[in-house]
Amino acid sequence: MSYLSFTFDIKESWQQELVIAALDAIGFEGFEQQEEKLIGFIQEISFNQDEFQTTIKPLQQGYGFSFSQSPIADQNWNKVWEKSFQPIIIGNDITVRASFHPPFAQVKYDIVIDPKMSFGTGHHATTSMMMQLMLAEDLENKRVLDFGSGTGILSILAAKLNASAILSIDHEQWAYKNSIENFQLNNVFTATALMGDTDCFEGQTFDVILANINRSVIISSMQEFALSLKNKGSLLISGFLEADENVIVSVANTAGFGIIHKLRQDGWIALSLRSNQN
Repeated sequence: MSYLSFTFDIKESWQQELVIAALDAIGFEGFEQQEEKLIGFIQEISFNQDEFQTTIKPLQQGYGFSFSQSPIADQNWNKVWEKSFQPIIIGNDITVRASFHPPFAQVKYDIVIDPKMSFGTGHHATTSMMMQLMLAEDLENKRVLDFGSGTGILSILAAKLNASAILSIDHEQWAYKNSIENFQLNNVFTATALMGDTDCFEGQTFDVILANINRSVIISSMQEFALSLKNKGSLLISGFLEADENVIVSVANTAGFGIIHKLRQDGWIALSLRSNQN
């Protein structure tokens, strides 16, 4: 598949994060953050010029950055990410590594991820915080929904935390296929991957819902989450910035959720919410 590359001359990391959040919402699939530049990637077939201009113009006017655009020829994306993908340790409990890295000794949860073009390697603050929130949850014999599953990394951790059944949903075909591959790498047999949207879990109920997506999808899906959670169930969400906290919390409260835990990292927020519905 052919991609477009956009290079933004942005020095401030917090400004880069805001641009990432905005571009992620319109279909950009990957980002590379450098000291004074941000590079974003999107499939050429998914790129909408008018949508991009509407999104980027206010940010460009506010922060005064310039950008350039160039096509990327088809290439072996596995080799591209293998050059820069490094294993990480989250807390003292979780390691995330690629299949070509040796396992870590004396770690509770060893997760193997070959991400290709899918989001979710644990390196981004939102994924790391979601995993930390999951460690604080009791997932033993629980039914879990992973909505916007990307690589399937959160589903894999849920399986390692002894969830009884996991439904992993993503609307992108490459993410759907990648999650299946990563389930196999981790010997996960309790997770089922589906390609689609909220209609994939309509009429089903879960003990825990995981949603590391973006602000607009979280807001638009909040009522579906509420309807699909068992009484006193947990909703773990991330993918939005500190500036979005108030509106997210307001929508969550209206849907019957209360905040249990909150994490902040690099300008991003992750929330653990509890359903108060009877």
